[in-house]
Amino acid sequence: MALPLPFMAKLRIIAKTLVVQCCIFVGLIVLIWGLQRGYALVDRTTFPDPVPVPAEASKLDEAQKGKLLVDAITHQMRYELDSVFGWTFNDVLFNRFLLDNRAYRQYGVFHATKALMDLYSVTIAKLGTNDKESPFLYQARMNGFSIDPRSFMFPSAEGSYEKALKLVDKYKASLDDGTGRFNCRNDDIHAAFSLVVGEHLLGYAIGLLENVSDEPFYTLDNHIYEVQGIVLVVRDFISTLAQLYPETLQNTDKDLAAAMRYLDAICTYDPLIITSTFNCGEVILADLTFAKARLEDIRNSIRM
Repeated sequence: MALPLPFMAKLRIIAKTLVVQCCIFVGLIVLIWGLQRGYALVDRTTFPDPVPVPAEASKLDEAQKGKLLVDAITHQMRYELDSVFGWTFNDVLFNRFLLDNRAYRQYGVFHATKALMDLYSVTIAKLGTNDKESPFLYQARMNGFSIDPRSFMFPSAEGSYEKALKLVDKYKASLDDGTGRFNCRNDDIHAAFSLVVGEHLLGYAIGLLENVSDEPFYTLDNHIYEVQGIVLVVRDFISTLAQLYPETLQNTDKDLAAAMRYLDAICTYDPLIITSTFNCGEVILADLTFAKARLEDIRNSIRM
């Protein structure tokens, strides 16, 4: 019959077990952190800065402004298509199940790019409601950007978006030779801000993060990164629009700076782990809500 261990011996065994368990836990955290940081060296996971705009952009002619604005709308889509793993959502190897964070970020990028391209083509790149839409932009938004991002073969989403971007480049060339149009008025800028804060963009993004406590973590993180994709495109668009037309946005510097600060926080959000109780999207939801409020204030200040 084995004799019972002394109390101090039991205590030492328990302490050693706890130390080993803590070491294993810390080792796993370090391993996950290292893998995440290593992956970030290959493929970006944070986006601290909006698309750059040339100095004195507000003094350019309308054609040059039109090219800069449409480039801002399509900037993140071009980045995603040209990134290391390409268009992830429908990829055979690096798909939405293996690289779900970047896949759902791309889904958000598609959503926002399509919405803003529709606005640009139908509202901004026309002289009036009865003016004819650019055939290049019409084909791009109706045939290219309308393809479901999950489409794999018939037609290929990635190939369709690349064709659409080539049509956008043809539109830009038409601005250079004088056959294309770009006519951004105060009411167009008002409409742009209305779209951004409305149910198709930031309103939709806020809806994705409502009732986060009821979402399992594997669904919640997809919603968070879809929101990030939307915000990446919105931030590029708003930043460029504000620098092209500062006279229309007079006396809104504080609201714009605050809105950009909240949007930047979402664009750089990349936690080690997301769960239904920790890093669950409540901070992103707060940043979205505050940014939307500041952009609504700017929209309401625009004189029609």
